Parts: sequence; C-alpha cells; structure tokens
Amino acid sequence: MLSLLSSLVTNPTAYILTFILLGFIFRKWKGIKRMMWGMAVVLFLLFSNPSLYEAAYRQWFAEYDHPLPEGKTYRYGIVLGGYSHWDWERDRVEFSNIADRLLEGIRLYKLGRIEQLVLASDGSIINSENVVGMKGNPEGMMAFLKAMGMPEEDIILETKAWNTQENATFTLELIGDSLKTVPSLLITSASHMRRSLETFHRAGIPSDPYITDTPVKVGDQEPSWMPSLAILLRWPELLHEWVGYVYYAWKNN
Repeated sequence: MLSLLSSLVTNPTAYILTFILLGFIFRKWKGIKRMMWGMAVVLFLLFSNPSLYEAAYRQWFAEYDHPLPEGKTYRYGIVLGGYSHWDWERDRVEFSNIADRLLEGIRLYKLGRIEQLVLASDGSIINSENVVGMKGNPEGMMAFLKAMGMPEEDIILETKAWNTQENATFTLELIGDSLKTVPSLLITSASHMRRSLETFHRAGIPSDPYITDTPVKVGDQEPSWMPSLAILLRWPELLHEWVGYVYYAWKNN
C-alpha cells in the first residue's frame, strides 16, 4: 500500500489525469472545468519539457560529477542494486537500463581502483524473506561474475536488502566495522547518489561517490523545448529520489 502511494505521489501523470478527471466531474461548472483542464495542460507542458528535466536532473547530481581522486584506491567498491533480475525460465541474469552500475564496478576492479566488489543486494541475488514474488539466484550470479573474469574471493554478495537504508545496514553487518575505517567507493546511478551517500554516511560508512547512468550529450545537440512523452515518463524516478531524500532526512533527525 505504501509503495503504491509513493508511486502515485511521485508520478506527474497521476496529477495530470486527476485534473482531467476533475474537469469531467465538474463539467457543468465551466469556470472550474476550465481551471482543472488548464492545470492539466500546464503540468503536461512542464513535465514533458526536455530542457527543464535535464536542468533539474543535472543539478541533482552535479556535485558528484567528477573523476576519482588521482591514484586513490578503495578496499571496497559497493554497487547498489536495481540493475538485474534472475530469469528462472531461461536460467540466466537479465539486466535493466541501469546495468552501468555493475559494469563500472567490474571495470574499476579490473583497473585496480577497488580491491573487492560488494553487490549490495539486487533482484538477481536477493534472498529476503520480506520480498514476495521475487527470488534471486546468488550462486547463478556468482557464476556469471566468474565467467566475466571476476575472482570469487573478491566478490561479496549482500542478499537481504530491499531498500537503500537496508543496503547500508546489511552491508555493514556483513563486512563488519572495518567498513567504517577503510576507503570505500559507493557506485550507483547519478539520480540515486545523493540519497544513497547520505544514508551510508549516517550508517557510519564513509564512502566516496562514483556516479553512473549519466546523460550523454551527442555532438552539439541541445535539449529540445518541445513536449516529449518520453521525458514525462522519466520524472517519477527523479521525484522518487527527491521525496526519498526528504523522507530519510526527516526520519533521521
């Protein structure tokens, strides 16, 4: 129920459809009808504007958008989940559009920037009693990573977390207090970093940020001002991060 409420609150489409529906409900009162439909149009134009979205998105992660400190290495590279599920029908891992999280973790390990790769839960490895209808395959994912050239002794799988708060809590429980003193690198999507970094720091895990899934500028192409349905569908993720950040800050104060 809480998940459904959160999805509605952070989805501009829900507000647009609500104002349209209210316009029909109050269609006998022309003033109210026009106001409701006018609000729907305004919201659509705002949340479907590519330039507005990109400006808001880039501002959200701007302070983390920098290279790693020259020559610095990390004991742990902590990759936050959400990038895959285990396909039991075909017995293989299937990746989502944020697979850069894992790919960058592997790449940084190969470059010698991190010593051990920590997968802080994910649909492909989760083994949580609180999750209904989702079952990961830690052994299968480990076999996949070994096939990608990752040594098993340098992979740590945290298989219980269902949210960012639990990512920090269960990772600390799994690794121990050494996580509070050795250099760690937190690897996650640009939109997710602010909330994640704050959560890990509050848990006593000092981590440097490494963002993935950043927008790519193609040539001299600038964001358009023309309405785009694709942009409208991107807002829920960003709004979810905003609401989540405020909620975590309120909850921990």
